[in-house]
Amino acid sequence: MPILEIKNLMKDFGKTKVLKDVSFSMEKGEVVSVIGSSGSGKTTLLRCINFLEKADKGQIILGGETIFDGATKQKMTAAQLRKNQLKFGFVFQSFNLFPQYTALENVILAPKLLAKERPDFSGSKDRIYAEIVENAKKLMNSAGLSDKYDNYPCELSGGQQQRVAICRALALNPEIMLFDEPTSALDPEITNEVLKVIKSLADRDMTMIIVTHEMAFARNVSDRVVFMDNGVIAEEGSPEDIFERPQSQRLREFLSNVRM
Repeated sequence: MPILEIKNLMKDFGKTKVLKDVSFSMEKGEVVSVIGSSGSGKTTLLRCINFLEKADKGQIILGGETIFDGATKQKMTAAQLRKNQLKFGFVFQSFNLFPQYTALENVILAPKLLAKERPDFSGSKDRIYAEIVENAKKLMNSAGLSDKYDNYPCELSGGQQQRVAICRALALNPEIMLFDEPTSALDPEITNEVLKVIKSLADRDMTMIIVTHEMAFARNVSDRVVFMDNGVIAEEGSPEDIFERPQSQRLREFLSNVRM
């Protein structure tokens, strides 16, 4: 059974149709890269999956459970929305770190807030907080940030800030990680720092959807590549199919205009 199914997803902004009947599914541990020109609907797709935007029509099914159905008239409660959003880790183009907190504090902030809702929190606060900090340090160590616990975002490079943002998303133990152009705000010389961390997640079978303009990365890391054009999935397949044997004229034109 697929871990994620997107069925007939549609999203309009006023008179502009951004997503036009988008459907795809993915298996647990699969890495799907989404490529396409600016304005093709890639970011909107991620934001609808994570409920940062509400799709107008369609369904989102996670682990066999329908977590969004545009046909129902019943509104999602705030508690349901948060529960569904926590199933996904989201890494933005900009790092969105809290400047007043250290790197470690940024990573542990959300888990500590959620911990207060645990039934055993009042009697086990110190142990729970210690476990959260220990897990955060393990994540930061694996991302090459073992010496940056106490640094504030302004003291970190762009690549380091993005790696902290990845650790922050992972700290909530999401079922699927969503990356929206994670290297677009970085200088070319530090882009590889972030791509290396993402590749390490792929090597550990993390389920991921990656919107990216890094074609070499999409070719080498993805299990499948989705090409979006004008709000639809115009073509999808293995990296070899997409990059070596493109079928559509639109995909051939796109690839001819990007750096491989």
